[in-house]
Amino acid sequence: MNKATKITTDRLKVMQEKLSDYMAYKSELDTRITENEKWYKSEHWKLISTPEQQDINEPVTAFLFNAIATKHAEIMDSFPFPNILAREENDEAEAEMLSKILPFQLEKTNFRKTYSSVIWNKLKNGTAVYGVFYNPDLNNGNGDIDIRKLDILNLFWEPGIEDIQDSEYLFIVNMVSNRQLEQTYPFIKNSVSHSGMITLRLRDNSVDNSEKTMVVDCYYKVKSPDGKTILHMTKFAGDTILDSSEDRQSTATRGLYDHGMYPVIFDSLYPIESTPCGFGLIDIAKNSQSYIDKLDYIISKNALISGKIRWMVRDGGGVNENELLDLSKDVIHCAGSIREDNVKEFQAHPLDSYIIAHRNNKIAELKEVLGNRDFNQGSTYGGVTAYGAIVALQEAGSKLTRDIINDGYETYSKIIYMCIELIRQFFDNERKFRITGTGGNIKYVKYSNKNISLKNQKFAPVFDVRVQPEKTNPFSRVSQNQTALDFYKMGMFNPENSSQAIMALEMMSFEGKDKLICEIKKQKEEFEAKAATASVQ
Repeated sequence: MNKATKITTDRLKVMQEKLSDYMAYKSELDTRITENEKWYKSEHWKLISTPEQQDINEPVTAFLFNAIATKHAEIMDSFPFPNILAREENDEAEAEMLSKILPFQLEKTNFRKTYSSVIWNKLKNGTAVYGVFYNPDLNNGNGDIDIRKLDILNLFWEPGIEDIQDSEYLFIVNMVSNRQLEQTYPFIKNSVSHSGMITLRLRDNSVDNSEKTMVVDCYYKVKSPDGKTILHMTKFAGDTILDSSEDRQSTATRGLYDHGMYPVIFDSLYPIESTPCGFGLIDIAKNSQSYIDKLDYIISKNALISGKIRWMVRDGGGVNENELLDLSKDVIHCAGSIREDNVKEFQAHPLDSYIIAHRNNKIAELKEVLGNRDFNQGSTYGGVTAYGAIVALQEAGSKLTRDIINDGYETYSKIIYMCIELIRQFFDNERKFRITGTGGNIKYVKYSNKNISLKNQKFAPVFDVRVQPEKTNPFSRVSQNQTALDFYKMGMFNPENSSQAIMALEMMSFEGKDKLICEIKKQKEEFEAKAATASVQ
C-alpha cells in the first residue's frame, strides 16, 4: 500500500496519462534510434534487403562506422576545460577557485568517459542527454555531484517544445529489480500495483525483465507564492507512490534543486524544429550506405558466378561428368564419339565497369556528405606533399567538426553552470580538492560554498563560463612547432630584428603570442642596454 503522501490518486492519474501521451508521441523517434543502432553495428542488412537476400553472408561495409569513429576522435582531441569568470571584481577569487576545483570535481564523476559515451550517441542518433544530479549516497554518504549519460529511450517530454525546460512534465523511466526495489522501499513488500503500468521500449528485447518493475521519476515545476520556480519529483511504480519531494520537510517548500531546472541537458547534433532532439550522421548517410551495400552485393554475387566455369552436358552425350568435374583427373572417359554440342562451356559475363565506378562514386558521396574526406584521416592525393598545402586542406576539411565541437561546448557550459549551482546549494561543509598550482605543482585545498551561497548574503555571486580545449591536439602542436621553426629561420629571434618581429607578431594570432612578444621585448631591452653600455665605453 502507499505510504502517506500529498500526491493524490487524481494527481497520479494525471501523471500516468501524461506519460502515456508522451510515449505515444515519441514512438517514431524511438524506432529511428533502435534502427540507427543496427546501422552503427553494421547489422542493417535485414533492414534493406529482400527476404531472398537475407540468407547470404551480409555484404555490409563499415564506411558509415568509420566516419562516426573519425568524428568522435576529432571531438575527443578537443576535450573541454572550464574557465570560470566573475562578473564583479569582488568575486574574482571565488571564480579562480571554482576554475581550479571543477576539473577535479568532474574527474571524480568520471566525466571524460561520460563525455565520450555521450558523443557516440550524439553522432549516431543526433541527440544525447546528460543528467546532472546531486546524489546523497556518494562520497561515503556525504553526497556529491553525479553526472550521468541518460538513455534517450527512457526519457519522455511534452510534444512540440524545443527547450526541455519548457516541458510541463519530464519523465525518466528505468527497469529496477524487484529485490532492489523492496530493499530501498521496504514499505511496499510485494504490494506494487501494476494496474497503471506502461510497457517501456527496450534496446534489447532478449533481456529478461520478468523480475523487474518499471519505476518512473516524474519531474515537474510549480510556482511559489513569491513567483519562484520550484522543482519537484515524484517516483512511482504503477499505482504505487514510492517517494515524493513534496512529502519531505527539507524539499516541500524549497524544491529538489534551488536552480529550479530539470536536471537534464540535451545535446543535439543537427537541430530539428519543435523538438529538443536532432538528427545524426546515420540519418544523413544511411541511404548512401544502403546503395553501397546493395551494389556490393551485386558485384560480389557476380564475381562468384562469373569466376566459376560451368558445363552444359547433353543427356546421353557419353561424357563421364564426375571425371569432368574432378580437376585431378588427367583423362576423361567418353562413350562413343563426342560432338561439339555434347559438352559446352558456360560462364556468366562480368558486370560492366560503370557499376563498379558507380559504387566508388557512392563511397565518395558518403565521405563528402559526412565531411570525412581522406585528408581528414591523414591521407593526401593529387600529388599534394607540401606541408602548407596539407595544413590548408585539413583545416578546410575540419570546419564541420569545429562547428560540432563549438556546439558541444555550449552544452558543456550548461553542465558547468548546473554544477556551480549544486555546489552553491549543497557544499555547506568544507571538502578537499586536488588542484594544479603554479608551475604544474599539485596542491590540496579545502573549499565550501560559504562565499557563494544565498544563506550568507542577500545576492549570490554570478559567474560566466568560458570553455576551451583541455590541451592542444597533436596536429595543432605540430603546426605551432612549425611556426616557431619558420620564425627562427626568418631571423625574428635575432635581437637586432626585435622591432620588426614585434610588429609582425602583433598582426598574427596563435596560442602563446603574448608571451613570445614579452620575451622579444625583454630581449630587445637587454640588447639596447648592452649597446648603450658599449657605446659609452
